[in-house]
Amino acid sequence: MSNYGSAEKGTIESREDFKETPAGQYKYYAEELAASQKMLSKWHKKADKITKKFLGKPVGGDRDTNETFKLNLFNSNVTTLKSMLYGNTPKIDVSRRFNDQNDDVARVAGEMMSRMLNLDVQQNGQEVDCILQSALGDRLIEGLGCARARYDVETAEIDGEEQLVSEAAPVEYYHWGDVLWGWCRNWAEMPWLAFRSYMTKEEVAARFGDKYAEKVQLKQQKPLSSDDSPDDNDMNSLWKKAEIWEIWDKKKKKVCWISIGCDKVLDSKPDPLGLKDFFPSPPFLVANATTSLYIPTPDYSLAEDLYNQIDTLQERISIISEAVKVVGVYDASSESIKNMLNTGTDNQLIPVDNWALFGEKMGLKGQIDWMPLADIVNALDKLRELRSEAIGLLQQVTGMSDIMRGELGSQYEGVGQSEMKAKFGSVRVQALQDQFAKFATDLFQIKAEIISKHFSPQTIAQKSNMQFSPDREMIPQAVQLIKDYDKAQLRVDIRPESVAMVDYAQLKNERTEYITALSSFMQSAAPLMEADPGAKPFLLQLLQWGLAGFKGAGEIEGVMDKAIEAAQQQTKKGEDKEDPAMQEKQMEMQAEQQKQQGEMQKVQAKAQADMQIRQQDYELDINFAREQHNMKMQQSMADMQRSLAETESKLQADLLLEQVQAQTNLQQTQATMQGEMEKDIVEAELNLAAESEKTRNKIAEIRASAMTKITEGQAKIEETRQIQALKPLPKDNGGDSE
Repeated sequence: MSNYGSAEKGTIESREDFKETPAGQYKYYAEELAASQKMLSKWHKKADKITKKFLGKPVGGDRDTNETFKLNLFNSNVTTLKSMLYGNTPKIDVSRRFNDQNDDVARVAGEMMSRMLNLDVQQNGQEVDCILQSALGDRLIEGLGCARARYDVETAEIDGEEQLVSEAAPVEYYHWGDVLWGWCRNWAEMPWLAFRSYMTKEEVAARFGDKYAEKVQLKQQKPLSSDDSPDDNDMNSLWKKAEIWEIWDKKKKKVCWISIGCDKVLDSKPDPLGLKDFFPSPPFLVANATTSLYIPTPDYSLAEDLYNQIDTLQERISIISEAVKVVGVYDASSESIKNMLNTGTDNQLIPVDNWALFGEKMGLKGQIDWMPLADIVNALDKLRELRSEAIGLLQQVTGMSDIMRGELGSQYEGVGQSEMKAKFGSVRVQALQDQFAKFATDLFQIKAEIISKHFSPQTIAQKSNMQFSPDREMIPQAVQLIKDYDKAQLRVDIRPESVAMVDYAQLKNERTEYITALSSFMQSAAPLMEADPGAKPFLLQLLQWGLAGFKGAGEIEGVMDKAIEAAQQQTKKGEDKEDPAMQEKQMEMQAEQQKQQGEMQKVQAKAQADMQIRQQDYELDINFAREQHNMKMQQSMADMQRSLAETESKLQADLLLEQVQAQTNLQQTQATMQGEMEKDIVEAELNLAAESEKTRNKIAEIRASAMTKITEGQAKIEETRQIQALKPLPKDNGGDSE
């Protein structure tokens, strides 16, 4: 039974069924939270078990309760991946959406935003590291990582006016069990998003008022969301706090705060941040999401059978390893056999009391028998082979192959082949690295949007600390551009290699390859630059294009920009300092050009005069043709008017004739219809008279027949009366009867 509402009792048909009152909206959101909790309950329970698997703790109802040796490869794999994906505090790059060279205002705006974001990361480095590491750990273990941005502003009343004291846009981590969302197939369809936080009674009163502080339910905060086993009760918080849900409703564009058990919405505000995508959180770090339903599937679930198989094999190996020891039985009558292992030392013989009897019993072999260690060791070796095979399958499924740990697959495998396999095997790791970098980028993009839309210009100028830069004259314009977020479209970017653990060997190889290629390029380009110094900037630009293909090339690209600019300036100065012979040739060329321009002007003048004459002739021809056309049009109009008049007269005559004929036909039709009507009336009257006569005759016949029947009936009655009168009366015998 859900603790959030009664979603299992029915479904919502229309949101209008819930009134727009605090109580009505509370009921609606309570139903939504209950449905979401029910939808995610299986994943929550699974995630709790996976967390305990990662920590090596026993899980209730699982075979992990056995006190046996475990091989926690899941912890090892997650730790390795986490170290590879995140090893440095992110370096945030803010650039213009379109890198136009002359758009200096946008360049300064990007630099100001970059300084603000990086300064916040440096000042709160440990907090940012904790947030990103926690979100990444949740993604790798439970399957979902979440973080969000917030806008905090502090004001104070100074000299009777409310003035700004400080502004901040901090980012904060949210536990995977403290986030709920509505039914959807992907992030784009997300209808609402809810964040759970815990507040003390005093905090509730300060935020929502004293009346709600008395109504909310207080309970202990738990480290896990759905496991209520007795072993976990000792880890509950000492404080009793209220469970507050902050619900971001995308359809209604508002934010509501509720506490389950309090029958009203605690607070409600229209879209407080005005973000482009509304939600204060970037798309979750979701593991193995599909379009069937937006629910994470932890990586552990995909390889759970292999992890369990490895644990089973390790348990058997541990048990059998304890059985690998020297154990046997001996003849109890031979005490010397017992002393052979207890008191025997090197190079010393043990005496036998009755050698003849000892020989009859086949000596030592006939009086002692050892446990068959060979069979046990063979079984142990087979189990180890099966475990190695299962670990190999696990590494293939999870992508954690031995190649990525720098080992050779076999003695016949070369280093180049191993590097090729390692690069191919790192594709999945690279995909995870890109996903995590995009999550961090989207998080700080939201932070930048909050700064742009809510920070005051004074705060932006102060936090960016650009007043001492060479571009300080453009600070007001840049701040104005930042405040216009839709126009600015500043692009926040966190490159994957800036947050990942640095592979120094790979970095060294890439730089060595680049230096080698650079040396070859310079050797080939040197003769061309000596022959034509003006080609130097273009060759450097070609070199920069090749440089852009290397990871981490952003730093050296700035050096290349300066080198290209210097080469362009040097080429320009070289053009200004040409030798006298070249200048004389240029003067001769200019004189020749002027002469040719003069000849060209004469030709153009003559051509222009001829063109004017031709234009005049053309205009005269056009005027003559226009007059002839007008005369023809007038004659055609006159002919058309005469034809139209004749046609109109003919139509009028035909119309009068048709009217006379129609009137005559109408009179004839009326006369015919009137005659027919009179004829029908006479026939109807005759038929009516005949029918009346027949009816009168029929009535007379019926009347005569009735009178005849009445007369006959009266005669029969009279005859019966007479017969009765003639009959004798019965005698009176005093009441006796025969």
